Amino acid sequence: MKLHELRELIKLVNQSSIEELEWEKGKERIVIKKSEPAAVSATPLPVQTDEVDQGYQQAAATTETATLAVEKEQETPAPEKTPQLVLSTSVGLFYAQVKVGQTIKADDVIGRCTVDALQLSSDIVSTANGVVAEMLVQDGQLVDYGKPLLVVKPQ
Repeated sequence: MKLHELRELIKLVNQSSIEELEWEKGKERIVIKKSEPAAVSATPLPVQTDEVDQGYQQAAATTETATLAVEKEQETPAPEKTPQLVLSTSVGLFYAQVKVGQTIKADDVIGRCTVDALQLSSDIVSTANGVVAEMLVQDGQLVDYGKPLLVVKPQ
C-alpha cells in the first residue's frame, strides 16, 4: 500500500464513526484504531463560530426532519404516501447514479460508495418506490452508515 493511500484511509476512519478498521490483503495487514481523547489543556482554543453554527444547524435540521417524519407517520394512516429517506448502507465517498425527478423502484441502484485506498466500492440500493424528490448528499461527499442520501416521494 502506498503512503498516500494509507493517509487517505486514516483520514476516512478519522472522519467517520468507526472506532477500528482492520484490513488484510495477502501478506499486508493494517489495523487503524482511534485513540482515546487527549486531556484538555488549560489554554482556551479559538472557536471557529462558522463551523460551530453550521454543525448546530445540521443537527437541528436532522432532528427536525426526523421529528417531522415521526409525526407524519403517526398522523397519516397510509405510510406509503409519506416521503421516505434512503440511507447509506456503507462508508466512503458517495457518487449518485440517479437525479431529482427520476422514478426509482426498491432495490434499484441509486449510487455507489467508494474507499479508494482500499480499492473497495459498494452499490447503494433504494429501499423505496417513487420519484427522487431531493438529493441530500453531493457527489464525492464522505458518508457514514445510516446517513440520509436522498428523499423518495411515493407515486
